[in-house]
Amino acid sequence: MIVPAFNEQELISECLHALFDQDEPVDEIVVVDNNSTDRTLAAVQKAAAGDQSVRVVRASDQGVINARSEGFDSATGQVMARVDADTRVDVTWARAVRDFFETFGDHFDAGSGMCWAYDLPFQGPFRRQQGRIAAETTRALGEGDMSAAEIGRLFGSNMAITRDAWLRVRGARSRRTDVFEDLDLTLTLLAEGCSIGLIPEASASISGRRYLSPPAAYLRYCWRDQRTLRARGLRSAARRAVLRTVFVQMPFYFAMWLPFRAFDPSTGRMRVNRLLRRSPQRVLPSGE
Repeated sequence: MIVPAFNEQELISECLHALFDQDEPVDEIVVVDNNSTDRTLAAVQKAAAGDQSVRVVRASDQGVINARSEGFDSATGQVMARVDADTRVDVTWARAVRDFFETFGDHFDAGSGMCWAYDLPFQGPFRRQQGRIAAETTRALGEGDMSAAEIGRLFGSNMAITRDAWLRVRGARSRRTDVFEDLDLTLTLLAEGCSIGLIPEASASISGRRYLSPPAAYLRYCWRDQRTLRARGLRSAARRAVLRTVFVQMPFYFAMWLPFRAFDPSTGRMRVNRLLRRSPQRVLPSGE
């Protein structure tokens, strides 16, 4: 298990506790400190409390793409999972990942589970849809239909890759910090003929804090999609990504501007006074 972290003192403890609470233990947890300047390391040490499965390594080159790669290089398992510091995996997550690769590892070289946001409203319908997708995929896999589980993109907050696949692509990975590291990894895997699947039972939740960033910051984030594709020479796909940003992602962001900011995750209710808060200039560590 790889957990890249840069200035994540507020969230990493809950991420680690979710990994400790698995119904089947995680073999190792590699927290990759990417030059944190807050109390991230202290939070890790307190959460681990001597747990021998936890190791901390350092990625001196800034950027989540570098931290992730350092984590994969440091891990010892044959299947290497990766989540973000704000991810909270379900209690059966490790078993789901392990079972997926034990059963279907001859076909799939990497995979991702699904995520919902624990601190945003309107997640009920989204989670029910994910449940239907998971059930359909599980049924199809049980019938031997591997194609039904194939997906075109890894999701960095909830993913796993085999060691063999990583060793095949690590030399071709990008070192740019202005691209989506999970999309870049996806493209290098697909270029090598690797297969990526949906891990239907590997469910997790993440923070929706990205939507609380100012409009310009959110646009820069979305723009990484086309930049990653263009860097790989996929110009047609990059143009489609631009259209998706302009006509889908940004309209959704503005449509959800008020409810996302008014929502109080501690109570599950909307509070008008939360709209009076100043929009945070940086809701995510700059290393991401």
